Amino acid sequence: MCAQPLVSVASEFSVLEPKLHRGLVSSNPPSNLAVMRSAHPRNAMLSQLPPAELAALGRNLVPVDLPLGKSLSEPNQPIEHIYFLNTGLVSTDVVTRHGEQVEVAVTGREGIIGLPALFDQPQMPHSVVVQGSGEGLRIAASVLRAAFLQGGVLQKLVHAFTYLHMTQITQSVLCNRLHEVEARLARWLLTSADRMETEHLQLTQEYMAQMLGVQRSTVTVAAGNLQRDGLISYSRGRIHIAHRAGLVARSCECYGIVNSAYERVLRRGDNSELLYALT
Repeated sequence: MCAQPLVSVASEFSVLEPKLHRGLVSSNPPSNLAVMRSAHPRNAMLSQLPPAELAALGRNLVPVDLPLGKSLSEPNQPIEHIYFLNTGLVSTDVVTRHGEQVEVAVTGREGIIGLPALFDQPQMPHSVVVQGSGEGLRIAASVLRAAFLQGGVLQKLVHAFTYLHMTQITQSVLCNRLHEVEARLARWLLTSADRMETEHLQLTQEYMAQMLGVQRSTVTVAAGNLQRDGLISYSRGRIHIAHRAGLVARSCECYGIVNSAYERVLRRGDNSELLYALT
């Protein structure tokens, strides 16, 4: 994909909006289709910015593909860019010096990747990896930090997302320490589905074991139990949540706690637009 800055997101959207809402494609589409796709970003933070703030950032936003397995941040390395997801799923993982890792949070189009850089922390000790392929927008960390320090709606949105991110991480500490693998797996599948806004996930047992910090054989048994009871269907790395209410009942209390925070801070607007409830 061409890494071409969005000269003015706000102005681009004013031209493309009618065609996007009618689902039409111009007979002479622009050469950079990423610009069309990102003219009105699906990312909840960008889409909620006032036109002036969005236009100021738009000059520095670059469309990027986010393929499965792409590393967006390595432990103790400088955070050069911050990513706004439009689609896909990204996991934040705690990594030991021996390479073992456990997932502590996932982010979808509600948030950003590279949060510490906005609080004057140029690096973090965690690994951040694309878990579900998608696309988004990239911006230099220094540029977004400067905009963040100016206040405005951007700063409020960052604070709201930070609260949700911290809620996930702190609850994951308790969950990984106290709850059974099957309940944790159910919570993790539900959370991933929520952030990706789909009941269909593409995850191998090896990857699930890695994210939960357990042996693959342990995940095989837990996933098998969920599938036997009709809560999920699983084949060749593809998982479908077949009975959401049942899966919620099998998950631990952590899912409800975190989900309640998201439902309080985020809401659905017209056309299923994802919005932060700002004060």
